[in-house]
This record gives sequence, structure tokens and C-alpha cells, in this order.
Amino acid sequence: MERDCGIILGMNADGLAGMGAQHLRAGRPREAEGVLRGAVLAEPGHPEANFLLGMILCRTGRWAEAVPSLEVVVAAQPTRDEALFWLAVAKKNLGEPKAAAELCRRALAINPDNPIVLNELGVCCLMVGEAAEAEKALQKACRLQPQSGTYVFNLGMALSRLDRIYRALEAFRQSAQLDPNRAEAFLEAARILEILNQRDEVLKVMHQAAKHHPQNPQVRLALASAMAATGDKENGERLYREVSSDHPDLAGSYGLWLQKEGRFSESIATFADSLKADPVQGLPYFGLAEAKTFELNGERWHSAAKAVLDAPELDLKGKTYLAYALARSAERAKDYEEAMQFYTLANASAYQLYNAGRPFDRAHLRELTDEAISTYDQPTVRRPLPGASETDCPIFIVGMIRSGTTLLDQVIASHRDVQSAGEPVFWLREADKVRRLPAASVTANLISGLAERYLSSLRVTAGESRRITDKMPLNYAHLGLIHRTFPKAKIIHMRRQPLDTCFSIFTTFLGLGPVFSYHPSNIIFSYLEYLRLMEHWRHVLPSENFIEVDYEALVEDREPIVRDLLAFCNLDWDEACLHHDQRESTISTPSKWQARQPVYKSSVERWRPYEAWLGEFMELYPT
Repeated sequence: MERDCGIILGMNADGLAGMGAQHLRAGRPREAEGVLRGAVLAEPGHPEANFLLGMILCRTGRWAEAVPSLEVVVAAQPTRDEALFWLAVAKKNLGEPKAAAELCRRALAINPDNPIVLNELGVCCLMVGEAAEAEKALQKACRLQPQSGTYVFNLGMALSRLDRIYRALEAFRQSAQLDPNRAEAFLEAARILEILNQRDEVLKVMHQAAKHHPQNPQVRLALASAMAATGDKENGERLYREVSSDHPDLAGSYGLWLQKEGRFSESIATFADSLKADPVQGLPYFGLAEAKTFELNGERWHSAAKAVLDAPELDLKGKTYLAYALARSAERAKDYEEAMQFYTLANASAYQLYNAGRPFDRAHLRELTDEAISTYDQPTVRRPLPGASETDCPIFIVGMIRSGTTLLDQVIASHRDVQSAGEPVFWLREADKVRRLPAASVTANLISGLAERYLSSLRVTAGESRRITDKMPLNYAHLGLIHRTFPKAKIIHMRRQPLDTCFSIFTTFLGLGPVFSYHPSNIIFSYLEYLRLMEHWRHVLPSENFIEVDYEALVEDREPIVRDLLAFCNLDWDEACLHHDQRESTISTPSKWQARQPVYKSSVERWRPYEAWLGEFMELYPT
């Protein structure tokens, strides 16, 4: 050792840097770090010593320490792409993804075919909401290194952010195959399959994941959810309970499932236990607010939740959940100014979490509305279409989101001859594919195949019921194709007062909801385009197929309206439709509490106490 010290003391910075490199090649990073620190001490601006030291510090997660050394290298050797890359890695991990992305771009200008840097650029772009650039970089990384499960997974994340969910699903499945040790690939594939209502496939994916990750709590929770969703509620709940017992801080997921099943009192106890295990969470408070429970152990939880909001360990999703919970709590206390502040924070956080990488294109939405109006004029809509289905099985409930469609669905699905399929995304995906086809390609075989696939998808969820409701509100955009494919199907348009509708969108956590959500001006623009399109359907759809219901009228005096609706749907009277709150069902929409209550009127003109803080929403004020 003394001999080594003597050698080191006799060396200049070049020699020390060379010795450090030898230690690294021999797999002795600790010894290398000590020698390299000596080199930097002897010559602070030595590029090679600083580079190797910075790389070691990055590899051991000491990002802040790495930055000064790597900045020395970049200043002295601005075209050294390795130094640019490692500095980007350090900056990204210090919470500076925008600066990191720019460093990656500089490195790629020097060496454009480096898959490691391309992947890093993709990750940084995803972090700052630039999903299109992320996809471009990650596509190239995958072409250069197609066997990397990491690169393929990150590409899937970019595609998912761009709402290209079929391609994203393919990427996640490929990533899971390439690298089955990556649990996130299975989880993301299952999430997309759930959106596509392919619940049996979700279960298959999660069983595969559980083989590779039997102790992963997130995998076990997702498997529990998949089991319960495919009819095995007993074993699904057993697994939920096991995970909640092993990981009380994750019991919030079990609580949300209990709420979907209408078991709100049990969910409250579950959320309370989760908060005891880990008070720095957002989800349990959100669940308590969803259950209209704003006290724990006889005390209002508002102050305790507010103290958690700025906790450094609370991630963005937790902060989003918590902001919504605090808004609901302030609203219950009739402190509407504070409630609006928290709703604004919640939307900003949710926008960053879900929509920052999905740009909202107003011109494109306007073009789609124009195209639907011009394509589906009255003669076209009412002309028989070869291949169209003769069944009257589907009942379509449409409208803007938060207009009362879940309530109406629960009312109609309470009928003895009706089951609900929930909110299938079938038409949101398939209609866009048909729209892009040349007119000559829309053949009888295509339409009949479309009808058969749709009916099969309904049966997966709702069984062999004689009539099945599809309450995907956003199907309003595709009523031309829907009516031409199912000319005997009934379409019910649920309307609600504009300000109440848009304010409800703003105050509701929608997860990865429509691209216009969480942004007031985008909500308003989308709503006005919806009104424009519904005015068109009102004039072109046959009256025997299309009917409109006002939410306010339904909650004011529901029996005559329900009678008219059942007669419109060619259904006999069923008293159960007046008692939808007694129906046992799983409800996955944000209205899972409201839709299980007796019809109430408190949501009519809910916006009024917020009038002073509504800002641009007041453009929708009824005149």
C-alpha cells in the first residue's frame, strides 16, 4: 500500500488518469475513484480524469457530484458525445429533463446512430411531454437494437401517450417477451387491454406476469382486478385482501374496487387502514372523498391531508388524487374559493400527468366535425347499407361526458331484459379506421364484420341479454356510422345544462380521459363542437331511432320520462327502473357513488356557488 501511495504521489494527472482507467477495466471502481480524485486534485481541468470520475459517480447514483466533473469535460471537449450523454443522465436524474434532452440532441448531432443516447432522449422527451419526438427517437433506437426490451418498452410508453394504443399494446407485449423481468411491460399491456374491454386477455397477461413476478404487489393487484372483472370475484377479492395485508400502504386499490362494487362502508375502513400504514398518500383521501366521508375518528381530515400535499415523497399522481380530495372536502365545508383553488391544482397536475404529451388539435377536431356533417347527410344516413345488422340489441346512450349518462344507463339496465356493457371503446377505435378508408372499400363484408365484432364484444361483458346498453358518451361523434351499421338500434342522447356539464368535467378525476380534459379552454371548445355535431344528428337521424333526454327533467320527475324511454326502446314497463339504486352491479365510471343513489337534484346548477371563480367557463352561461 505504501509502495502504491508512493507511485501515486510521483505521478502527474495523466498518469493518475491512466491508472484510474486500469482499475476500471479490472473491475475495481472504488480504487479507480480514489486515484481519479487525486488526478482532479492535481489538475482540476483534466478532461479524462473528470470524465472517468463523472462516469463512476453517475453509475453509483451520485448525480449532483457527477455534474461538475462532466461539465468540465463538455466545456473542454464539446464534441465528446460520451460526456454529453453522461451529463444528460445526471441532469435527468436531478429533475432537469429539458436540459438533459438538449444534451442528448448535441450528442446525437455527433453520433446519430447511438441507440443508448436515442433511448435517453426518448425518456427525457416523455418526461417533458414531447411524445412525438420521443417516439421518433425510440423508433430509431429499436431499429438499431431490436432485442432491447427496455427500448421497446419506452417506445410503447411514447405510443401510448400519443394514443396509438394498438401499436403501444404490441410494443408492451414484445417488451414482456424480450425481457420478462420487466413487470411494467405486463402491467401496461394489461392496462391497454382493459381499455379495449378485452378482459379475458387481461387475465391471461396477468397470469403470465404472476409466473415471472409472484411477489410483485402491483402484479398481484392487477391480477386480483382481472380475476374480479372476469367473474372470479371471490378469488379476486381474496388476492386483494392478501396484498392489502402484506402491503397496507397499497390497500387503496382494494378500496377503489370495493367502491366499484358499491361496498362503500367497507372501502372507508380500507382507506383508513391504508393511511395508518402510510399517511403520505393521496389515493386513500381521494377514496374517502368519493365515499362522501370527510371525517376519520370523529375529526375532519382536511388539515392532515393538506399537510401532506407538499411532502417530497408524494409523487405527481398522489398529488393529483390529494388535490381532488381536498377540493371535495372544501366544497363540503362550503369554502368554494378554496375548493376552486384545489380543483385548479388538481387539473394542472392531472394535465401534466396525462395530457401534456397529447397535444389537443382544435383545427383537427373542427375538421372531423365538418367531415362527419358532410359525410352523413340525411339521404346517406337513411339509405340502407349492405351488410347492416338487423338486430335491435344495442341501445346507445351518448352525450358529452359528465352529462348523466351513467345514471341513465343504470336506470335502463335495471330492466329485466337489459344488461349494461359499460363504456366500450369499440366505436372510438373502429370508426376512425373506417373514416380513413376510400368509399369503395366500405363493402357489405366490412360492415357485417364490424357488426359481428361489435356484438361479440358486447356479449363478453353483458352476456346473452336480449338488449344491451352501450353508454360510451363519446360515441356521439360516430352516430352516422353506428346508425348505418345498426339501423334498428335505439340511440338516446343525454343532455345537461352546459355550465354544469363543463364544470363537472373540470371537477372530476378522469384518469387518462379525453385529450380535452383538465384544460378549461379545451373543454369549452370540445363542448361547442359537440353541440354543433348533435344539432346535425338531431336533423338527420330518424325519430324512431333517436331520442333526447334532459338530465334536469329526469331528476325532476323521472317516471314519465322513464316510461317514454322504455316505450321508445320497445321494452315493457318494469318498476325496477324507478329503483336503480337497488341494482347490484359493478360501476367503473367516475359516477360510481352518484349512480347508486336515489335520483337527487343537488347536481342541478352546481356551478352557482363557484360563479365568482369560473372565469372562461362563464362563456357557457345560459342566456
